[in-house]
Amino acid sequence: MGNVVELYFVDTLEGGAVGGVRWPEGIVIATAGDANVIAHEVLHDCGLEDIYTVKNPGGPDPNPVSGPVSAERVPADWGGGYYPPGLTQRELITRLIMRSGGFGPEPPLSASVCLPRGTVYGWRHAGGGTVRTLGNAGVGQSAIQRNPGSY
Repeated sequence: MGNVVELYFVDTLEGGAVGGVRWPEGIVIATAGDANVIAHEVLHDCGLEDIYTVKNPGGPDPNPVSGPVSAERVPADWGGGYYPPGLTQRELITRLIMRSGGFGPEPPLSASVCLPRGTVYGWRHAGGGTVRTLGNAGVGQSAIQRNPGSY
C-alpha cells in the first residue's frame, strides 16, 4: 500500500458485530463505526497492536489482567501522567484507544480514547498469532510507524 491510508465505508461488517477492520488492502469502516473506530484502525495501519483486558473472554475463566498500575507496566508514561491511587492495570487498559473487545463489565469502546507514549502491559497477540500472551503491547506513540501500511 505504501504511504497511503485507504478507507472504505460500508453498511455492515460481519452482521453488524464489527465497527471496523484493517486489511492489507485498506481499512473498512461500517456504519456503526464511529470516530474511535476510525482512529483505532488507522493506528493499526501505522503499526500499533490491540491490547485486551482478558485472555479468554468466552471461557469459564477469562483470566483478566490483575494488579495495580506500576512503572514496570507503563514504563514510558510513568511520571508523565497522573494515575489515581488504586487504579488497576485492567482499568487503565479500558481507557486506551487500542483496547479491543468489550468483555464483561467494562466501559464502552467509545470511552477508550487515550494514546500512551509507549508500551502498556496487558494481553496481546504475540508475533501476529491468535494466541494471547501477557506482556507489554505496542499500543503507544513509540510504536507508530511513519509510513502507514508499509511496516
